[in-house]
Amino acid sequence: MSSMSLNPLQTSTDRVLITGGTSYLGRRLAARLLAKGASVHIVVRPGSDRSRLDGLPGTPVFHEHDGSSENLIDIVAEAQPSTVFHLATNYLRDHSPAQISDLIADNILFGTQLLEAMRATDVKRLINLGTFFQFHNSDSYLPTNLYAATKQAFEKIIDYYSDAHGISSTTLILYDVYGPGDWRAKLMGAIRDAQAANKPLDLVAADTIMDLVFVEDVVDAMLHTVQENIDGGPWAIRSPLRSTLADVIKTFEQEKGQSITANYGVYAVPPRTPTPPWEGPVLPGWQPQVRLAEGVRRFLSGEEQNAG
Repeated sequence: MSSMSLNPLQTSTDRVLITGGTSYLGRRLAARLLAKGASVHIVVRPGSDRSRLDGLPGTPVFHEHDGSSENLIDIVAEAQPSTVFHLATNYLRDHSPAQISDLIADNILFGTQLLEAMRATDVKRLINLGTFFQFHNSDSYLPTNLYAATKQAFEKIIDYYSDAHGISSTTLILYDVYGPGDWRAKLMGAIRDAQAANKPLDLVAADTIMDLVFVEDVVDAMLHTVQENIDGGPWAIRSPLRSTLADVIKTFEQEKGQSITANYGVYAVPPRTPTPPWEGPVLPGWQPQVRLAEGVRRFLSGEEQNAG
């Protein structure tokens, strides 16, 4: 249930712990915090590729998690964060039987270990990320897939730790996040590459509705949540003006001055795609600053900003 804290929370972003810090969004959050002079601690698996965090405006402290609850308690005790940003997730649009164990371990077990570590070390502030797939053509919870069900299950576990142990949590619901320097195989990169190579691009229907949010706006939302002591949720981190796929293609054409051969309707929209995406309550006091045209311009230029 949505709520807002009425009392100031003893939280800040001066000293933080991030899970999922080697992800695209994690890198942008770490960069922003380091640019502000924060002490940034990042939980990683043994052998994790940290190279994508090269070139940040500061040096984060890495903590290798061996998978045990005891080790994670030691990590949180050493980091002593005022705020924990839980970005780590195992996203699977569709799962196979062999992937169920990892899905549960990554999205439920690890998060529960993190909450237990926070309880054991008296860390009280958690920012958690959810997905619009938790609302399949419904105003209330209805999972699109097993991934979304694991995200919701973890939220229920948060409820216990909040009620029993006083952990203040906020859940932010994310949509399609994009921005410069994104190495993921996503739509925006596919459009850019097809345009650059002057090759046709096979797509779903032109009128497919999309909710695209620029990465720095998402980082703004996370920091705003802490600074304004907003708790509860789920709060939607969504665009006020949604676009169709045809709108997105047209924006790329306008920004680069080059046409794109878009073969609409070659692919079907995947089964159980929320249509339209969930339109839940937006995070109070936050709104995206980067509109689609500017976002595409910055995406094409590769422009990244660490301060702000």
